[in-house]
Amino acid sequence: MSSPSKRKAPIFSTSPQSMGSEPPQSFQQLFRRETISPSLASEIDVVLDDGSLDRRRVSLTSLNEAQEEWTPLLAGKYHPLYLEHRSPATSDSSSSGDDDDSSSDESDRQSVTNTTKRWWKAVAHGVFENECWQRVLKCSFAYFIASLFTFVPVLNAFIGHNRTSSHLVATATVFFNPAKTLGGMVEAAAYGWGYVLFALTICLGSMVTTDYFVDRNLYQVAHAMSLLVWLAGASWTISFFKAHWNKPPVATASSLCFIIIFIIVVREGSANKGDFDLTRIREISSAVATGTVITVLCCLIFWPRSAVTKLRKDIDSTLVSYRILLKLLTKTFLLDNDLPEFEANRDLQSAIELHRASFTALQKSLQEAKLEMYFRRDSHTRIDKYEEIIGCMHRLAQYVGGLRSSCGLQFEHISRTKPNRRAMSASLHKSGKRSHSADGGTWNVRAGFHRRRLQDEMRRQKTMILDNNLAGRTREQHQEPLGGASLIEFIHTIRQPLKSLAFTCKRTIYQLQEDFGATYTARKTIPRQKLKSNMIKAIDLFEAAERKAVARLYRGHHVGIISDSSSSTFVPSEDTLLVYFFLFNMLEFARELMQLVEAVDHLSHAHDEPSLSRWHISFSGETRNKREEKVRFIPNERHMHDTLHTPIPKTPWRHTLWRVWMFAQRLRQQKVRYATKAMVSAILLATPAFLESTGAWFREWRMEWALITLMVVMTPTVGGTNLVAIYRIFSTILGVSAATIFYRVFPANIYVLPVLTWLFSIPNFWVILNHKHGKFGQFTLLAYNLVMLNKYNDRETNRIEVEDLALQRFIAIMVGVVVGFISTSYFWPYEARVELRKGLSDLLIQLGWVYRRLVSTYSAYDGFSVPEGRLVPLTHAQEKEIAKQSFMDLELDIQRKLTELSGLLAQAPNEFRLKGPFPTEKYQQMLRSCRNIADKFLAMRTVIFKDAWIENVHQDFILPVSRQRREMAGNILLYFYLLASALRLKTPLPPQLPPARAAWKTLLQALKELPIGKSKHLLENDHVYMFYYAYVTMMEDVIRELDKLGDNMKDLFGSLIPHREWDLLFDTP
Repeated sequence: MSSPSKRKAPIFSTSPQSMGSEPPQSFQQLFRRETISPSLASEIDVVLDDGSLDRRRVSLTSLNEAQEEWTPLLAGKYHPLYLEHRSPATSDSSSSGDDDDSSSDESDRQSVTNTTKRWWKAVAHGVFENECWQRVLKCSFAYFIASLFTFVPVLNAFIGHNRTSSHLVATATVFFNPAKTLGGMVEAAAYGWGYVLFALTICLGSMVTTDYFVDRNLYQVAHAMSLLVWLAGASWTISFFKAHWNKPPVATASSLCFIIIFIIVVREGSANKGDFDLTRIREISSAVATGTVITVLCCLIFWPRSAVTKLRKDIDSTLVSYRILLKLLTKTFLLDNDLPEFEANRDLQSAIELHRASFTALQKSLQEAKLEMYFRRDSHTRIDKYEEIIGCMHRLAQYVGGLRSSCGLQFEHISRTKPNRRAMSASLHKSGKRSHSADGGTWNVRAGFHRRRLQDEMRRQKTMILDNNLAGRTREQHQEPLGGASLIEFIHTIRQPLKSLAFTCKRTIYQLQEDFGATYTARKTIPRQKLKSNMIKAIDLFEAAERKAVARLYRGHHVGIISDSSSSTFVPSEDTLLVYFFLFNMLEFARELMQLVEAVDHLSHAHDEPSLSRWHISFSGETRNKREEKVRFIPNERHMHDTLHTPIPKTPWRHTLWRVWMFAQRLRQQKVRYATKAMVSAILLATPAFLESTGAWFREWRMEWALITLMVVMTPTVGGTNLVAIYRIFSTILGVSAATIFYRVFPANIYVLPVLTWLFSIPNFWVILNHKHGKFGQFTLLAYNLVMLNKYNDRETNRIEVEDLALQRFIAIMVGVVVGFISTSYFWPYEARVELRKGLSDLLIQLGWVYRRLVSTYSAYDGFSVPEGRLVPLTHAQEKEIAKQSFMDLELDIQRKLTELSGLLAQAPNEFRLKGPFPTEKYQQMLRSCRNIADKFLAMRTVIFKDAWIENVHQDFILPVSRQRREMAGNILLYFYLLASALRLKTPLPPQLPPARAAWKTLLQALKELPIGKSKHLLENDHVYMFYYAYVTMMEDVIRELDKLGDNMKDLFGSLIPHREWDLLFDTP
């Protein structure tokens, strides 16, 4: 392909601002390109789709791509580019005169008809073709069909003329809503029926023992067995696994299990006079089974959702987020003109949220897809391939974090309710780039310290160049790089090669999206092997351009050394090193993207593999070794073995005591305490049912509902319990009120009440599926369900008025809420704010442990640290891969820990504090600092696993400054330990924290004074030694985040001596 002329060269652009508008001023105009956007300043070799090279001008945005850039990540909202302006419909008939009234009337009627048709078509399309409303409607259909087993006598006869427990058919559809994917429904049904069978076993056991002891007139023993053995054991077991697994399907199955147990064991068992009657068990079992079958059928019939399809859509959406963030970070790094495009951009906030959630959301989708694949023919061979893809996606997410960190951007989530949300740091272009989040908050994209310093340095160099221009330097003199303007020159040199690589990455992501369901008709599909070869070419081109840019940087720096006699080192400035570090992370992102292409190619050929290949791989020695080599971290190990405090037992008696002590330690776990609290609370609340004086009252007021409410309200955290209690109270009021009004207006109406029930369920299911307070809709439906359906079953006998039934329901709910609140808040309280503080302490210890492993890895010359006891010796490459995978597992675990701590932080404000409101903002800042440190460690890890590190850097840079490195590493580890201890103890911090910054400056100065830093040999291996200089420079950001953590903790817990008083103690007169 011939290279086009410079005037007519095609432009790969990505921003609407670049089309037909003048670009804003920027520093690139210093290079006398006043009329051309800096994004289009020069041409560079670009890898085309067919693998050929062509010199093009490259930008990361274009109008066509802008339309494709938007993906409906948030359902129910549409981009303005998708709106069509249509002219009113006109008649096809020929025109007529003004006096033709009949034609005019006919035309008007036709216009009204066409408008009505278009309106109904738009409504039908918006409701029936929208996935959100499809899920709502299929849930409402299942609930409506289930309620007919109460309203319709023929259907009620199908479940044995059950007028006592027929409401459980509808209750089952509320718990097992059919909006799940097929894989999610398999999981929910498995847990549900497992728990139902467990509940039936408990009920049968209780009935057998009750019948046995009542026949022998041992009523107290029979009741004690039911209460203290069957009820207590079942409550403890269910609550323990509810806290242990902590999964929504388990919580749903637990609630249904409690309903069965409390009805049979407590209500019916307390009134059992020795009759072994299975009628109630059979009625409840048939009702639950019918509700489950209805749910599954609705899931399969009405708009079925495949878990595999959902996984592929999630992968596609995550790829979109990577593409948007890649564009943002690249353009921010280059200070592009059209960067303001990201202001108030909903796509940006979606990309940030998807990136944050990808560490856990993709894994959840993968688990559901696995359950579905097991029931699909020839699909089980693809499970390992999807796992490989998700692993690549996780690593790409980590590399995006590394890019953001090295670029100097910070993503902050600011709540709208905060009065000080406007008091934010200076951001890019003198204003924060905000985007509104779905939960009402605001995402603020702000510049970090290094980014602001980089911008200041750019302004300084810009002023220097302008001064030189005013002093009369000729254009020819500008061709030689200025010693003091090396940063501008370096960025300008690498600008187009970087955009070329980013462009190829974006094209590759587009093609990968096509593999996962996205369609772009304007593009042709490229074979995956061609994609991989294109990525290899793009990486090679960029590496070559990078070496030239670095060499030019050193030559420019050499000019500065000659002109400045006070400078005698060839080491570049810190700002230049940070720029290089971004380029290094960009290369790592591109290499991992190439691995993703290869993994997608493996998936496409999975159907060609033998069906036993998966089992062969699963039981191979390689996979077992991977499991064995996974490093596990134990946070805050307070009982380290082989110490004076915890010695290793050496006698049989001491071994026995050791095992007893270990068992006692496990009993102190939170999930054991939660299960014990739930068990005791259930026993105390169920005791009145087994007493002669209160048994009749218990059954008359249906206090088994209080027991059910108790178990639903009691969540592992105090904040969660408080929130659920509020939902339960107000949703119960709404549900019973609606049921009472409907029944009073249409008493026992077999035609109207089912329709009203269905209509009432629609908004509730919408809340359940689409609102963050989905429990409110679920509790409302359950309250409505009990009052409406139970009263309809009582329509003939009319033993109780609907108002009294609603009152009973409300009183029982209040009793359960009060007991659950007291039990959770005052007996072994598991407070979210306390667990947040402890979890943050554990996270700091874990980050310190990761840093210790980083130091150990780059300090070792003879190889990498791997687990011992292997029978087969490993090669250097295998040791390197194992150590690298170990770091990735740790980094992924840290990201998931951060997500978990963010959930605890969201619950902390719901807990009542007499001392005042919880300092949410400070803890948000500390979590943000921890996330930044984790991103820095990821970027540093990618550096130390380069082959050039071991071959060159260790001898020339590591060993000569061992003393300074030890001082800095020791201070940083001490910093982590001190901050983690402060969070645990809540005691004031010392006025002076470890001097990590001073140690870092000493190390940096020692590196600059090394002989290698003053010799021209540094210029010969510039691409090697830049690794270590960039690594050490990034440590400043880690220390800065540690200083921020220390300042925040001083604000939270105080200081032993105020800083001002401490300085006065050492001021010299």
